[in-house]
Amino acid sequence: MQFSRPLKSSAHCLPSPDGAYIATIIQAKLIIRSTRSLQATRAIPLPAAFSTSISNFLWSPSSQRILLSSDNIIRVFSAVTPQYSATIASPTSETTKAVYISFGASHDEVLVFSDFGLKLTIFNLTTSTSIDIPGPKWFLPGNEGKGYGYRPKTQHLALLSRGSGKDVISLHSKETYKVFRSWNPDTIDAQALSWSPDGKWLAVIESAAQGHRILFYTADGHLFKAWTGPRPAADEKDIDCGAGVKTVEWSVDGRQLAVGDYSQRVTLLSTANFSEAMRLDHSTTIRPDGIHIWQEQLKATPSGLDRSYHLQTQVTCPPTSASSTPSPEAKSGIVSLAIDTSGTLVASRCENLPTTVFIWDSSSKILKAVLIQHSPIAKVTWHPTINEVLLIRCEGDESKGVAYVWEPSWEEPKIVNFGSQLPEGKIMGKAVIRWLRASESGYPALFFSDTHDCILASISESGATDVDLPWKDAEEKAVDIYGQLEESPLVLVPAEKGKATARQIMDNEPTITTFGALGDMDDTFHFKR
Repeated sequence: MQFSRPLKSSAHCLPSPDGAYIATIIQAKLIIRSTRSLQATRAIPLPAAFSTSISNFLWSPSSQRILLSSDNIIRVFSAVTPQYSATIASPTSETTKAVYISFGASHDEVLVFSDFGLKLTIFNLTTSTSIDIPGPKWFLPGNEGKGYGYRPKTQHLALLSRGSGKDVISLHSKETYKVFRSWNPDTIDAQALSWSPDGKWLAVIESAAQGHRILFYTADGHLFKAWTGPRPAADEKDIDCGAGVKTVEWSVDGRQLAVGDYSQRVTLLSTANFSEAMRLDHSTTIRPDGIHIWQEQLKATPSGLDRSYHLQTQVTCPPTSASSTPSPEAKSGIVSLAIDTSGTLVASRCENLPTTVFIWDSSSKILKAVLIQHSPIAKVTWHPTINEVLLIRCEGDESKGVAYVWEPSWEEPKIVNFGSQLPEGKIMGKAVIRWLRASESGYPALFFSDTHDCILASISESGATDVDLPWKDAEEKAVDIYGQLEESPLVLVPAEKGKATARQIMDNEPTITTFGALGDMDDTFHFKR
C-alpha cells in the first residue's frame, strides 16, 4: 500500500470523474489541483457568504466543469479554461426553491428541479437561454434521478411525469428539448425509468405494490415486452401476490439487467429477449463448499482497533438486521446491486443481512465469495475501469476512514485505514472514500477526504518500482499558471510511519496564493431569473 502525503481539504472536496483533478473549497477559494503533481492549477476566489452556504458541489461528467450552488445562486467554473465562469442568479421563482441541481446532457447545461415538482428548468450556458418542462414526477433529493435519464450517445432526454392521475413518459430532442414522442405507460404508479448503457432500451419500473412489473421500450418509445416476474421455485406459492421490484442494475455492456425484489432473490435478465437467465438466492446459512467466506475480526490494541479478515471453514450464519440494529420494522429485500465492468461478477446486499455482501459469478452461475463485515455496509462499488475489484464502505464512527477492497486473486481482502495516515490518527467530520480513476498501471487507487485532510492511496506493494502512481509527477516542483512556485515535493508516507510525519508535512505546506477578485472574472454567462 502506498499513500500520498495529506493535502489540505474541507467538507467540499471531490476528485473529477476522470481522476485528473481534485477540487476543494478552502477559505473562500475554489482550489483545483492536478492529481499527477498534487499542485494547484487554479485558485478561484469566492464571495465569503457564498462559500459558507454551498449546498451543491459537483463535477460535470466531462471532468471539465465544476458546479457550486447555494439557495439562490449557481456558479459554474472550468478546470481547464481560467477565463470561464458562469452564474445563474435566482434559478427558480421567488415562491419556490431549487431542490435538486445537476449537469444536463453536457457540461454546458444545468438542470434545476423546483420544489413541489412544479417544473424542471434546463439552463443552456452557451446560449444564455432556459427551457421549462412542467411537472416532473420525481424531484426530491434521493429519488430525483429515478425520474429522468439521458439516452447514451444521442442524449435524448426521457422524463417521467404525471398528469390527470396517469404516468406520462416524454422523449425530448437534444438541446431544443422539444417533445418528439410521449405516451401513458401501462403503469399504476411508475417508480423509475432507466436507459440501458448501450441506449437500445428504456426500462420503466412499476411500483412494488403492483407486483413484479418492468416495461421495456425501444429507443423510440415502442413497447417491446412487459416482464411480470421471475419463474417461481417449486416451493413458492402465490408469488404474484408479493411485493415487486425494489432495485435494478444494468451491466456495463447493456446485455444483462439484474432485478432485486422484496424477497432474498435476484433475477438476471438477458436483454436479448428479457427472459430469466439466472436466479441468485441469498441464504442466512452459508456453507463453505467452494466459497470463500471472509469475516472481519476486530481486536483492541493500545494503538487502536486492529482489523483483519478470517477465512471461515465452517457453516456461517451472518448477523441479521434484528440482531445488529433492533427495529420494530421488519426489513427485507435486495437493498443494492452492482455489476463489475467485465459483466461477470454481481455484488448484492440483502436488507435483513446488513453486514454481508454476496459476490456471484454470472458466467459459471455460482456464489463466488461472501464478505461479512463487523459493521453494517453503507455502499459497495466496483472499480470503474479495472475488472473484478470491489470497494466496500461501512457505517459507524469506528469504520470512518476505512475501506475494504476485494479481488478474487488476492490471498485475502485488503483493509485500507486512512486514519493511520492522518495527524494523531483522527478523522474529522464526514469521510469520503471513492475510487480514483487515474492509474494506468492496473493497480487500483483510492481517494479519501474528511473536513481537514485529503489523501490518495495506491493499492500496490510498498516500495514497488513498477507502479504508475496517480501522483507520480508530484516529486517535481511545479509552477502555477501565474508563475509562482507552489507546494513542496511529494513525500511517500509508509503506512507504519504516517502518524509520525503527517503533521510535519501539513505544517510545512505553503499557503496557495489566490488572484483577482470575483468581480474581475470574465463571466461567459450570467443569467438572472
